[in-house]
Amino acid sequence: MRKITVEELLRRYAVGERDFTGVEIVEFRIRDLLEINLSGSDFRYANIQKLVRYTEGIKLNLSCANLRGLNLEYAHFEHANLQKADLSYTDMWCAALHSADLTGTDLSGAKLHEAVFYNANLSRANLSGAHLLDTHFDYANLTEANFRYARKVNFGNAYLQDTIMSDGSVVNISRKMS
Repeated sequence: MRKITVEELLRRYAVGERDFTGVEIVEFRIRDLLEINLSGSDFRYANIQKLVRYTEGIKLNLSCANLRGLNLEYAHFEHANLQKADLSYTDMWCAALHSADLTGTDLSGAKLHEAVFYNANLSRANLSGAHLLDTHFDYANLTEANFRYARKVNFGNAYLQDTIMSDGSVVNISRKMS
């Protein structure tokens, strides 16, 4: 793995680089940032734990990013823009995704154990085959989300409209489910 700092990552992104496959972020020292934009970046086979774990309070834009198969345990994605990102087969154990925008995001096959999607927008998200043990979707928008073959789903107070359930049925409910 090529080791780089977050500062180097942002510098490379600013000049147009988007291919960060196989990088390992080794430190995170940026202070006073309100937002980090890495939209459209390719992070396959990368280790970005230092970026996603220590950005609490910083709004991340990873829309259309390729994060497929990454270890994103304890990630802080509060208010993050993850629209149309590829998060398939990621391990997002204990990830915090409060008020995140995951519209059209691919979370198929992801391990989302104990993840929290409070007030998140998952409309048109693909969660087919996802592992959702103790995952919470309170007040999340799950309009047209796909949960086919997903396991251990708890929707809490989620908003469901044209949502594809794990058995393939389509549900339209805007009340508490369990």
